[in-house]
Amino acid sequence: MSKQKWLWGIIVLLLVVSSTGIMMRWNAEQSNDSYEIVIPYDEIQTVDKNSDLTMDEILSSLKEAGLTTVSLEPLTLKEMEKQNLITVYKENDLAAQLLFTPYKDAVDVTKSGSYIRVPENTDYQKLIKDSVEPEEVQIGEEAFYFLPTSNHNFDLKTPIGYDQPAIDMISKHDLGYVFKVENADNELANNKLVNQLLALKDGSSGRLLGQGDEAIGFGQKKGNQLVEKLSDAGYYFYTIESNPLKGESKIAQITDYNMIRLHSININRQTKLKLNESIDRTTRAVKERNIRSIFYHIKTTGNAKENVEQTIDYLNGVHDAMPDHFQPGEPKLFDKVAVPAWVKAAVLLAGILFTFIVSELVKWMPLRIAAAGFMTVLAIAYFILKSTLFLQAFALIIAVLAPTYAVIKSAQGSTKMSKILVQYLKAVAISLIGIVIVIGLLNGNAFMTGFATFKGVKLVYLIPIMGVLLFTLIEMNRLADQNIKKSLSNTVTLLNKELKYWHVLLLIVVAGIGLFYISRTGNSGSVSDLELAFRQWLENTLYVRPRTKEFLIGFPFFVLALYVMGINRKWGSILLVPGVIGFLSIVNTFTHLHIPVAVSVLRTLYSVSLGFVIGLVFILIFKFGYRWVSKAIARWS
Repeated sequence: MSKQKWLWGIIVLLLVVSSTGIMMRWNAEQSNDSYEIVIPYDEIQTVDKNSDLTMDEILSSLKEAGLTTVSLEPLTLKEMEKQNLITVYKENDLAAQLLFTPYKDAVDVTKSGSYIRVPENTDYQKLIKDSVEPEEVQIGEEAFYFLPTSNHNFDLKTPIGYDQPAIDMISKHDLGYVFKVENADNELANNKLVNQLLALKDGSSGRLLGQGDEAIGFGQKKGNQLVEKLSDAGYYFYTIESNPLKGESKIAQITDYNMIRLHSININRQTKLKLNESIDRTTRAVKERNIRSIFYHIKTTGNAKENVEQTIDYLNGVHDAMPDHFQPGEPKLFDKVAVPAWVKAAVLLAGILFTFIVSELVKWMPLRIAAAGFMTVLAIAYFILKSTLFLQAFALIIAVLAPTYAVIKSAQGSTKMSKILVQYLKAVAISLIGIVIVIGLLNGNAFMTGFATFKGVKLVYLIPIMGVLLFTLIEMNRLADQNIKKSLSNTVTLLNKELKYWHVLLLIVVAGIGLFYISRTGNSGSVSDLELAFRQWLENTLYVRPRTKEFLIGFPFFVLALYVMGINRKWGSILLVPGVIGFLSIVNTFTHLHIPVAVSVLRTLYSVSLGFVIGLVFILIFKFGYRWVSKAIARWS
């Protein structure tokens, strides 16, 4: 026992010494306190066209309500024609129009292509000439640009550059702007676009948002060079939450993860999304998921003026609901979190010792040594091969072991509240040690921006439950036989018995419950409207909501299990199975590495505190029910 205390002491010391890495992440997250709301310029143009509001009036009202940024898509010749900036003719169409004029032979119909009437605006003239490099044709007094079909680098849909008058309009209202970049199907077009971006950099805020399915340069030989040029010029890129582009991870690596996390709210697609839900989603994204840019779409159907008013209500609502320490403005990149090798080594050593202690559950020294040895191999492999995969495997094992061991090691039943509290805090402390090891290893800008993640979330939800269930079966048999070897044998015998029909039915029921439990994990779990309302109330009241599976299920059942085990260890141990849910869930909370550490700490603190209090309520209910059942049995016996 004294040796184990020494090992625990060494683990705590190692984690305290190596806490500089976690503190670097904490400081980087806390200092990143600016957020922006982006609205696309083309949707503002739609309002301008479909209402009596001018562009100046729309931008002024949105700015006053709290809009910070406008996004600009690259123009194409097709889009310029749609906006009536240019007129485009096919060679046959133009020839037909000139048929009864002195210029009927001016168009060579054997030469396929598009004739573009030269626009009056010199900015647009320069844009077309610099990008497309068309042939200049004069027909009478009219000047045209000719784009032959044989030009395989540019067509009417190829992005050619950005709208300078639009940039001037946005700047006039002191709004920031973001350039949307699309990956053209050839390197020449991409090069031209990048060159224009470099020329615009002096007057821009330097932020690029990908559109389409591919990041700029993806699949092209010199794609990396384009990204390096933009990065060296001071541009940085956005990454859209849950919608990564092909090649985006490469951009993240090239730019050393200088990326801004963006969340999109599109009420044109999510037509049932209410105003208050949009506001709640926005504030939650900013404060809970390191999102620093919200891309909001103006409604494009119905009354245009009312759509602007709805957008203004959204902007005002967001700024009113946003916590005070977040300020609207240009989003900032995270400070660099460069964890020294010695810090990683200290955390890995703590993890190896932790694994050795946890493996005492098997009570066989060769296996304990083998477990610690395996973790040592993973640690050495990481330093030799420099692959994050080994850290992720190491962290997964710790994340699975911590809640399992926490529950089993603390399963010392008692009817005294003081002893129950001690065992409860002991289980929490063991889980927290596992958590610190996990977040100490998976640390850095790659994890904070979501490009590197914890692997094996579903396993963290399943394996601890299976481990505690196995412990419960062994424990129940041991209590019956008072012999650990015989209890193991009985457990194996139980598992080898022939299946009956009722066994299959029971398995189907258990499997159904299990599938429902798994479906509730992660971001895609189904939730009732009542629970959603309850969750939102908790969030509004407590800043972040504790997880219901922790403070309403897992922790209360663990507290009840400790009490019932003080009366009947056999039946109380059954309650440990739902009890482990609380501990595996808090471990899982911290494995979402794009969530700020402070948010996860606060959420866990709420869960642990409320869970214990509700657990005491469970005990009172159990006492009342136990007395009532005892009296009923006595009355009828």
